[in-house]
Amino acid sequence: MKKSLISMLIISAAALFTACSNRIIGPETPNNPITNFDHLWGEYDRLYGAFEPRKIDWNALYQTYRPQVNEKTTDAELYRVMTALLNHLDDNHVYLRPTANTGLPWYDGGILGRTKIEDYDGSVVRKYLTDSRTFTNEFITGKLPGNIGYILLKGFEHDIATYGKTIDAVLTHLQDTKGIIIDLRENGGGEDRVAQYIANRFATERHLSFTSRLRNGPRHTDFGRELRFYTEPAGRFQYVKPVILLTNLTSYSSAETFVLAMLQNKTVTQVGDVTGGALSDALPRDLPNGWSVRVPIADVRDATGRNLEGIGIVPKVLVKNKPEELKSGHDRALETALELLH
Repeated sequence: MKKSLISMLIISAAALFTACSNRIIGPETPNNPITNFDHLWGEYDRLYGAFEPRKIDWNALYQTYRPQVNEKTTDAELYRVMTALLNHLDDNHVYLRPTANTGLPWYDGGILGRTKIEDYDGSVVRKYLTDSRTFTNEFITGKLPGNIGYILLKGFEHDIATYGKTIDAVLTHLQDTKGIIIDLRENGGGEDRVAQYIANRFATERHLSFTSRLRNGPRHTDFGRELRFYTEPAGRFQYVKPVILLTNLTSYSSAETFVLAMLQNKTVTQVGDVTGGALSDALPRDLPNGWSVRVPIADVRDATGRNLEGIGIVPKVLVKNKPEELKSGHDRALETALELLH
């Protein structure tokens, strides 16, 4: 999940959100099935940033699902209609969280919500490692055969000062290696600026990484000014030897903007499976009944101007582990990365 600087900027500029919850302040809405459905549909109608790239006719979907809700609709029935509507977005950032008293399960959208991803097993990876060290919960390192460094980067959730100190220690520990494999599998993101800073530690030149525009009007094509993000050298020193990024479908959100930033460095290659295809910032919203949803609010594009929502970033070397390979103790994607660095 993203909690990027972009979100903080829009909150500050618009003065429409509270500092603690990022919810819009407005008049209280009546709490009944119809108003709850309309509120959910309206939040996405007003804020969602990917209707055009995902080719979704949101108004037509309203005509399909709104008649299925009336004053007597039960919580379970409302949940069914809402999740059926949200399924059309097919977006990993989307969720619906009913209140605990309903007994209804939490809903997660996109491929991660409907499919169990079975092409990664951390216990298998650990068998390849020597000199394994845990720097933080999100930074685990080790050495691989052939003097190759390994970094398991599990997320970007902490503040940039913490990451600055940690990446200094990690890169100092691995500075004598021939190359590094950065494992982003099961990395669900966090702070864009943190991801960008880590990418900068591998940069030798300044390059455009990606752009982002935030929804700012009633039309699905209404966006604010384009924000441009650059990869450039930063920090105490840079690691400029070959680096391979390992990705799969569970690498999404700011893990994907990290990939976009890293790929601007000539020494970096992406290996594994396509990323999750959910690059946007997302904000939580409350419904009148206390349920909550999360709405992606941006149009994010790579340095060439492509929108990758619902598509993901395709690796240069496509390798998808099979469950039976992992059960036998082999991570083929990791082994491919090792071969490329030798």
